[in-house]
Amino acid sequence: MPRLAVQTALALLINTLIAAFLTAIGVGGGFTVNLVFSFCIGFAIFIPCMVAIRLARGPAQMIAGIALSVVLGSAVGVALGMTLTGHGLEQWTSEHALQALLIGLMFGVGVSYLFYSRERMGQLESELKERELRQALAEKARVDAQLRMLQAQIEPHFLFNTLANLSVLIGSDPERAERLLADLIAYLRATLQRTREAEPTLGDEIELLRRYLDILGLRLGPRLRVAFDVPPELLARPFPLLMLQPLVENAITHGIEPQVGGGELRIAARQERGRLQLTVSDTGVGLREGGSGTGFGLENVRGRLHALFGDAARLDVRSNAGQGVVATVEIPA
Repeated sequence: MPRLAVQTALALLINTLIAAFLTAIGVGGGFTVNLVFSFCIGFAIFIPCMVAIRLARGPAQMIAGIALSVVLGSAVGVALGMTLTGHGLEQWTSEHALQALLIGLMFGVGVSYLFYSRERMGQLESELKERELRQALAEKARVDAQLRMLQAQIEPHFLFNTLANLSVLIGSDPERAERLLADLIAYLRATLQRTREAEPTLGDEIELLRRYLDILGLRLGPRLRVAFDVPPELLARPFPLLMLQPLVENAITHGIEPQVGGGELRIAARQERGRLQLTVSDTGVGLREGGSGTGFGLENVRGRLHALFGDAARLDVRSNAGQGVVATVEIPA
C-alpha cells in the first residue's frame, strides 16, 4: 500500500502540472476545466495501468496492458471530462489543443513507463530476495545436516565404550554394573530430551557433563577428581549441545586414565569482551611428544564450531601450566 500511495500522489502531481501547462499555452477552458480534463485522462490511464501491472504474468503482458490502458484511457478520459465540464469537441479542435493532447498522451506514456519500471524493479527485487532466501535455507539445511552427522559421530563412540565397561562389570561387580546402567539410561534420556530443544544452553551442556562424569566416575573411582567453575549467570547462555564432551573424554582417556594416580578434571567458563570462553583442563600425563591437538574428537569439535560460527570461533589445545592439557573453546557470546 505505501508504494501505491506514492504512485497515486505522483499521478496527482503530474496531472496538475499538465493542467497548468495547457492553461499557460492558452488551451482549454481555463485552469479548472483543464485540471478536470487532466485528472480524467490521467486517472483513466493510471487505474487500468495499475490493474494491468498487477495482473500481468510477465513483461510482455505488462507492456501490452499498459499500451492498451493509454489508448483506451485517453478516449475514456476525454469523454468523461466533456461530461463533467460541459465542454464539447470544439474546445479540442484547434492546432494547439491537438498538440496539447499529444503532449498529455506523451506524459501518460512516460508516466506509465515509469510505473512499469518501478513495478518491474520491485518484482526483480522480490525475486532476488526469494532466491537468496532459498539459498540461505538450503545452506542452513546443509549445515544442520553436517552438525547432525558430527553430533551422531560422538554419541556411538561414547556409548560403545560404556557398554564395553558394562560388560566387564556385570561379571566382576554386578552392583556397580547396575549403577552404571542406571546412570547410562539417565544420561541417554537427558541427551534425547535436550537435543529436541530449539536452543540448548550452557546449563544443559553442564548438566549432561555431570551425568557423563557420573558414569566415568563409577569406572575410575577416586582416581577421577572433578571441579566445575561456571558462574550461574552464564548457564542460560545459548551453547551447542555436546560440544565439550569430546574434550572431557579426551582429557580423561588420554590424560587422567593413563596416569597411575589419576588426576583432576576442571571445567570452567567465563565471559569477557563479548566472547564466551570454556576451558577443559586436566592434570594428566599431558600431550605426547610431537602432539598437535588433533584426533577424532578434536576435529569433530572444530568441524562443528566452523559450521556454526565460521571464523568467529576457535579451539585451542596446549599443555597446561604445570601438568596436563588445557583445551579452550571460544565463541561469540
